[in-house]
Amino acid sequence: MTHSVFQTKKLVLTAIFVAAGIVLQVAEQMLPLMQTIPGGKLGLANVVSAVGILLFGGGYGISIAVIRSLLGCLLFGGISALPYSLCGAVLSSCVMSILICNQQKLLSMIGIGIIGASVHNIAQILVASLILSNGYLWTYLPVLLLLSLFSGSVVGTCAAKLKNYFAAHKLI
Repeated sequence: MTHSVFQTKKLVLTAIFVAAGIVLQVAEQMLPLMQTIPGGKLGLANVVSAVGILLFGGGYGISIAVIRSLLGCLLFGGISALPYSLCGAVLSSCVMSILICNQQKLLSMIGIGIIGASVHNIAQILVASLILSNGYLWTYLPVLLLLSLFSGSVVGTCAAKLKNYFAAHKLI
């Protein structure tokens, strides 16, 4: 495959991943979990960022996260959600990129997904405490970190399976 064809394929897949992430972000808002745990969600849209990192490297995964957060908030989440979404997506994607691109591969994708979800929640609590000037918000972090165990496992498992699917079907 020539370099320009590969670059075009990466660009098209990036656009598809962004679109899929926005669809997952919107669909996730309809899940009952959103009403039971304030700030709690599966983070399914982060699957596409993780897959982008796995397939094409950290820069693409972070780009997918940034574009998805911007468009998702502007289209459906409201501008007030932007700092939370963007900060969480960027920081978690950066951390996942470092862990995925590490040559020693010390963690499975489930472990990386859990760490990514935890960093996402920490970033959102940080943004909220800065915007609201309220340090007491940090007391809610343990609840979100417990949720990160589940949501990160789902994200990591889905990302690993999608990467294997892409590789098995020679889509990359």
